Amino acid sequence: MARPLDWKHLLPDSRTGAPPETVSTARSPFQRDHDRILFSGPFRRLADKTQVFPLPVDDHVHSRLTHSLEVATIGRSLGTQVGHRLIESGVRLPDGRDARDVGDCVAAACLAHDLGNPPFGHVGERAIQEYFECHAPAGLLDGLSPRERADLLRFEGNAQAFRILTRLEQPQRGGLGLTHATLGAFMKYPCTAEHGGRKDRGRSAKKHGVMATELAAWEQTAAALGLERRTAGVDHWPRHPLAFLTEAADDVAYLLLDLEDGFRLKHVSEADYLDLVRPLAGESGTSAEATAPLSNRNDQMDRAAWLRARAIDTLIHELADAFMANVEGMLACTFDDELRRFIPHAESLGRVERVCRAQCYDARDVLKMELAGAEAIQGLLDCFVTALRSPGTLRGDHQRMLRSRVISDAGSRYDQLVRITDHVAGMTDNYAVRLYRELRGMRYPGGRD
Repeated sequence: MARPLDWKHLLPDSRTGAPPETVSTARSPFQRDHDRILFSGPFRRLADKTQVFPLPVDDHVHSRLTHSLEVATIGRSLGTQVGHRLIESGVRLPDGRDARDVGDCVAAACLAHDLGNPPFGHVGERAIQEYFECHAPAGLLDGLSPRERADLLRFEGNAQAFRILTRLEQPQRGGLGLTHATLGAFMKYPCTAEHGGRKDRGRSAKKHGVMATELAAWEQTAAALGLERRTAGVDHWPRHPLAFLTEAADDVAYLLLDLEDGFRLKHVSEADYLDLVRPLAGESGTSAEATAPLSNRNDQMDRAAWLRARAIDTLIHELADAFMANVEGMLACTFDDELRRFIPHAESLGRVERVCRAQCYDARDVLKMELAGAEAIQGLLDCFVTALRSPGTLRGDHQRMLRSRVISDAGSRYDQLVRITDHVAGMTDNYAVRLYRELRGMRYPGGRD
């Protein structure tokens, strides 16, 4: 059993990679983390990565970038409220830390939570997994360790995001050099691939968040935070308490905003939307403003946004209550569940999720987009793997010249394949489809069809 956690060690300003930095009077360490993520290339590319609905359909529909900004905003409010509640309950935060620091740490973690998502979101993850499982050349993974094989066969955007934060972005500095506290709040699944996906190991092992290449970086972060392995010799750690808030902020944002996008695109009727969101909006949900019939579409969308804002406020307060009710279990490393399951409106939020699944995530235009995206991703992987395995051929040599930092014989076979998945996972939706068409001869480079 892991040793109990202590707030004195959970909010350090120590950083990964780079040497100690000069203290800034203008920005806290966690505000610096937030800014480094915001100005990074992977974050900018989220503007052309799908949240749920195809981006060209409507300019108001969320991309991964707008989703991440909203998650960070919710996370800041939720974290700041929890910070105040902790102080009021008698918790002594480390010297120099206050409630706003808790909010800023959660906000930075939230801002980074989708950085590792490949093109086309979760279907992109499945496409990469399926390629290595079903479509890769025979023997491609021979010689890899079980952990290395699992990293590819169970490719995971959360683990890819940690790799970006600690290695790929600004590699000469060892990543973005974020604080260990922000990395802890970011790490929803603190385990390696062979231990993720185990239902008997709690929420923290639903997926994995650490690849073999970044295990040492996570071990350093875990040590700085006082996190010990749950079981000796097993690469599975308890969550940092603030990671529960990062997960909760994401849940609130994607469910309510995906539903609103579905309403905007008429996959969800106004009656269904109001029926789902009004119960979450507190007293506002029963007011005349919330119940009066409206015939003008713009007025309907304005009311939908107003009710959604009231619902977010309700859920932030309920999630803060749930955190405080379970924080002792988090510190004792015995609580390992979703906070949203412990709020008064848990069932109402569950209804939102079920409708999103049926009417938004499985909508025809979404399914068609996902099929096209999977085709492009798997086609690109096949092009690059073929080039890796076929030096001296026309295609192999051209690809090596075009992408010398991606297709290279340097390192082990695992290193070679991870470079390829890094490249594909970092692409935007439109770039992945455009490049696939060019490499397949279906589109001339330079824009001529």
